[in-house]
Amino acid sequence: MQWIFMLIGLVLGALVLGAVSGEAMAGALLGAFVGLAVGQAIALQALRLQHEALRKSLTGLIERFNQGTGDLHERLLRLETGAPPQTTVAAEPQEEPPAVEQAAAAPVEPAAEPEWELELVLPAAVPGEPALQASPEPVSKQPDVPPVPVAARVAEPPAPGLLERGITAAREWLLGGNTVLRVGLVLLFLGLAFLLRYASERVVVAIELRYAGVALAAIALLALGWWLRRRRPAYALLMQGGGIAVLYLTVFAAMRLHPLLTPQVAMVLLVVVTLCSAVLAILQDARGLAAAAALGGFAAPILASSGGGSHVALFSYFALLNAGIFAIAWFKAWRELNLIGFVGTFGIGLAWGLRSYTPELWLSTQAFLVLFFLMYVAIGLLFARRRLLEAPSEPENDSRQALLKWSARQAGYVDGSVLFGTPLVGFGLQYAVVQHLPFGPAFSALAMGLLYMMLARVLVARAPGRAVLLMETCLALGVIFATLAIPLGLDARWTSAAWAVEGAGLYWLALRQQRLFARLFALLLQVAAAAAYLWDVRFGYETLLTGSALGALMLGVALLFSFLQLRGAADAVTDRERKLLPALAYGGLAFLYLLAPLCFGPYATAAAWAVAGAATLFAGLSLGARSLLTGAFVVQALGGIIYLVFSDGLYQALVDETQRPLAQLTFWAPVLLALAGLFCAWRLHLAGRLSRADLRPVALQELANVALCWFAAWWLLAAFSEISRFVPGPLQAHVFLLVALASLAVTGLFALHQRWPALAVLSLALVPLGFAAVLFAWHLGYHPLAELGWLAWPAMFVLHLLMLRRVVGLAPEVLIRISHVLGCWLLLGVVALELRFLFAALADHYNAWRWLGWVLVPCAFLMLMSMRRALPWPIAAYPREYRSYAALPIAVLLLGWFWLVNLLSDGSADPLPYVPLINPLELGMLIVLFAVQRWAQDGLAVLAIKPEQLRRATQVVIGASMFALLTMMVCRTAVHWGQVPFQADALVGSQLVQAGLSIVWTLIALGLTITGHLRVRRDLWMVGAALIGVVVVKLFFVDLGNSGSLERIISFIGVGVLLLVVGYFAPLPPRRETKAQVPA
Repeated sequence: MQWIFMLIGLVLGALVLGAVSGEAMAGALLGAFVGLAVGQAIALQALRLQHEALRKSLTGLIERFNQGTGDLHERLLRLETGAPPQTTVAAEPQEEPPAVEQAAAAPVEPAAEPEWELELVLPAAVPGEPALQASPEPVSKQPDVPPVPVAARVAEPPAPGLLERGITAAREWLLGGNTVLRVGLVLLFLGLAFLLRYASERVVVAIELRYAGVALAAIALLALGWWLRRRRPAYALLMQGGGIAVLYLTVFAAMRLHPLLTPQVAMVLLVVVTLCSAVLAILQDARGLAAAAALGGFAAPILASSGGGSHVALFSYFALLNAGIFAIAWFKAWRELNLIGFVGTFGIGLAWGLRSYTPELWLSTQAFLVLFFLMYVAIGLLFARRRLLEAPSEPENDSRQALLKWSARQAGYVDGSVLFGTPLVGFGLQYAVVQHLPFGPAFSALAMGLLYMMLARVLVARAPGRAVLLMETCLALGVIFATLAIPLGLDARWTSAAWAVEGAGLYWLALRQQRLFARLFALLLQVAAAAAYLWDVRFGYETLLTGSALGALMLGVALLFSFLQLRGAADAVTDRERKLLPALAYGGLAFLYLLAPLCFGPYATAAAWAVAGAATLFAGLSLGARSLLTGAFVVQALGGIIYLVFSDGLYQALVDETQRPLAQLTFWAPVLLALAGLFCAWRLHLAGRLSRADLRPVALQELANVALCWFAAWWLLAAFSEISRFVPGPLQAHVFLLVALASLAVTGLFALHQRWPALAVLSLALVPLGFAAVLFAWHLGYHPLAELGWLAWPAMFVLHLLMLRRVVGLAPEVLIRISHVLGCWLLLGVVALELRFLFAALADHYNAWRWLGWVLVPCAFLMLMSMRRALPWPIAAYPREYRSYAALPIAVLLLGWFWLVNLLSDGSADPLPYVPLINPLELGMLIVLFAVQRWAQDGLAVLAIKPEQLRRATQVVIGASMFALLTMMVCRTAVHWGQVPFQADALVGSQLVQAGLSIVWTLIALGLTITGHLRVRRDLWMVGAALIGVVVVKLFFVDLGNSGSLERIISFIGVGVLLLVVGYFAPLPPRRETKAQVPA
């Protein structure tokens, strides 16, 4: 066999290299070696197959042998353990059984030492034989030496190397069989080679004869191969392939290298050769012949090329070659042939284009490119059609999943290299060809996409079942190229919009058809659309951003459509894909929210985002989508930030004349933000009461509370900013209070109607707003009932009490009690401010009347709270809150007022004269002490203090306050009667004040000592005695310094007389006897 391949190689090498370069001898030697190598390779392949068959046979023999010996071993073991006991073994019963048990339990290879096991059985057949005692010994030794399997002892020799196999094959070919004949063939081959070389050097042969000789040799090869096609098929096919390749080369060289043939004649001959090769390959079912013919055909122009010539001739030649491949593809599914044609056509075409293409050659190049593209699209479809026709099995049913599984089991059902390589390479070349034309690449991509979509439609109609994979491939290619046409023909705005809509449609279709990769492609397409759109968004001047509003709308709608589709098919997709739901929702909402800054300025954007947030939350609650709830809160927060960032300030002293109240976006933007927050809070409250399972991880009531706070903040900001802009200053506080009253009245009624506890709590914020109004309007001459205060404050307190009465059972009880206390303080404060203003109007300058205005109402409140009889609502409903919690700070403030007034006021109360203790100031101070003392009897019971300690503490506070009052009374009397200036240094240095203090302090001490004596209160008597000591010290250290003055005489005489009275009427009372000291 090898010498035949060597002879074929010798002839072909001599013909080819002799015709091309004149080196026939070298070509013959090279061809002979190549043929020998081919023959040796075929022989080695046959030997390898034989070796594999022998190895499998030997392996099967070993397995059967091991199985047989294993069965024999098991039978021997059962026979041994079942032998009857012998009398000779009875002397030693403890030693033999363990050995046998060990042998039975030990792992024994079935094929190990069968001769030893046979010897074990023979003695057992003779009863009473002594040798039986030693029979277990070999069994006990079995585990010590593990047996070697027979298969392990059969070692395969290492495979020889390539060079060693070649030398061995050559030696066997030369020395095996008829050695003399083979040596003779070698010598004859060499002699013929020398003869051909001699003839080529000394004999001149015309060029026409050379081409004719080569052609005849090729025809001879074809004829020989055809003749041997049945006896030696492989040999015959190689001969035919070589002949066809030589014919291709001969015709092409005769046309290009030597103009022996006109292009028309050469083209006809090439057509004939192509048709013949296709016919021979189909008739003999010979892939190798077809591949050899195709390789020879595509190699011909490369080998015969001179660097010039017409591209039309080259591409026409390729068209004929591809026509042959197309004809073969109609009958045979030969993938190698298709790949050779594809690589040869587009590879050589690409090389020519990089080197020689110019726009002037567009028309002819375009025609051939379209032709080649269509041919290989058809070849790829024909390959799939033929493989489907040859498929041995049928799909289980007509469902898409069954068809796809069946298609996946058909190996090579779709030739991916040709089916995908053709559009990719073809479009790349097409782009290079038409890039100089306006919209050329775009229309090319669109045409290619439409072509593949039409093919998918045809496949659905012609082969709806088996061709499902091929149809989906064509459909995917059509969609991809149609998608690619958009950015090639349009700008980024339209590209993003079109891609977004296309991606949404593809995602919907892919979900219905359960195509994972199609869904991923659709999502990636939408991501690319978003990126393309955002690339062109910029900050604007008239609007907040510049860009295409239509693009943002289409992107948002497309992403939300994909979100809804994925959400509806969540059970049919993977967990990873379900995790994309929030991203799709956020992306769609973001692009819809972009419409506002693209169309409006900052204030209108904030207002639009407020409305959008409310709509988003409504949609999220309706759909049960937590991501939409998050988007609603985020967009409203962004709207608030936009408003605050671009706001021109809340306090504007100057207002543009063109602006009108309630008619500009600076007011309506925060109003809409507030109303959107209220709407969101209401919807969340309703959803929270339903305890919806789809929103269970979200704390809806907490979100509703957050939204309510958002509403309150923006509503106050809107009202405050508008009032500060357009309402005069004196009216601002009361107008703000009226707006707050109206707002909280509406929200309170809504809270009662909806039974909404959180909104009911918000309606109780009226009192804090009242305090804020007082602070905002405060000045030294503040008149609460002026400037609409006469309407605002009464309305506020009425509404406050009504709300407190109606929200019982709805709002938390603690907040209701706190509101009662705060409301009481605010009412007392407002009335006290009004009385202060009225008393201040009685005198032109600062005097005691102004001080009295502060305390009359609080004293009346304390006196009222000290009454033990029942009082109407709300005091009857909340007695502790009013009588203790609200009254305690009032009492403390009154005491603070007492000490402050006592130190700072001189008691002037024009037009009334000053009379000690019966002037307006000191009468008011006495009323304060009386009110506090009366209230303290019962009002301090809430404090965790023992009653006796509380009583003593009250007495100390009241007594100290009275002492301070009497002391300052002496000073004020000296100011009004003795014309002593009301200044600290003047009062201390006045002898009149010192004498009066000595007498008054002594009178106080007299009262304390007499009271202590009568009530047997040593503590009171000791306080009086201490005060007497202070007076005596003051007499000697202060009054004694004013020698000869009438005041010193009066103080000394008066104090002495009083001390005599104390000594007579109020001696030190005895100690009270404790229970331990009382005699039994």
